[in-house]
Amino acid sequence: MKYIRILAVADIHSPHYLNMFIASVSKIASANNRIDLVILAGDIVDRGNVAAMRPVLDALGKIVRHCEAPLIAVFGNEEYLNYEGEFIKRYPEVVWLNDDYRLVTLQNSMKLCIVGSRGVLTKPTAWQSRHIPNIYRIYRERIKRLRELLRSCREHGTTVLVTHYAPTYATVYGEPHTIYSFLGYQLLETLNSSECPHIAIHGHAHNAKVLHAVVNGVNVYNVALPARRDVTVIELAIGTS
Repeated sequence: MKYIRILAVADIHSPHYLNMFIASVSKIASANNRIDLVILAGDIVDRGNVAAMRPVLDALGKIVRHCEAPLIAVFGNEEYLNYEGEFIKRYPEVVWLNDDYRLVTLQNSMKLCIVGSRGVLTKPTAWQSRHIPNIYRIYRERIKRLRELLRSCREHGTTVLVTHYAPTYATVYGEPHTIYSFLGYQLLETLNSSECPHIAIHGHAHNAKVLHAVVNGVNVYNVALPARRDVTVIELAIGTS
């Protein structure tokens, strides 16, 4: 069995948690540990601050260059909808996945299929309800789209689902139960065997205490930096069914 090592993190909210992030990444870089793939699971910056992503990428630069690791990102709620194009334009070194998937060939010739999205909330926030009149329809269509993407990805082999919002409530435990519906949606519980990813990665739940769970046979990782106080390194077996 072959394994890949994924460095994943969400909710850096640069510059808010930038020093914590840089310290965490520096430990990995100084140890020269192999990283095959880097994933940023949204809320990379705070309040749409496009320029604040540059120091995040600078910190990751040594790892990405040394390991030739692809860099995949999804948008969070802090990467504002109307700023998406600016993020894509300013940071072309990042593969941005926005309700899409990408088949990635890693340095060791192993292939991985990654589905990326902001994700879905069971209940839109008050801001979303006020400013996005069709938000319920957007979420319904996104659920359908994610299921289609996951089915397509599964045909290519090992599949990773990356969302900002949690795709289950299992890894938001520790947050107040009354706000679960604003943190994610129980997508994984609804998937059939042809749709389930091999692992799922998300952020958004800063105060969660359960940061890893197995849901419907899927290993789920909450990689929110404020919850873990560190970046997350995941070992994933390649070639499993």
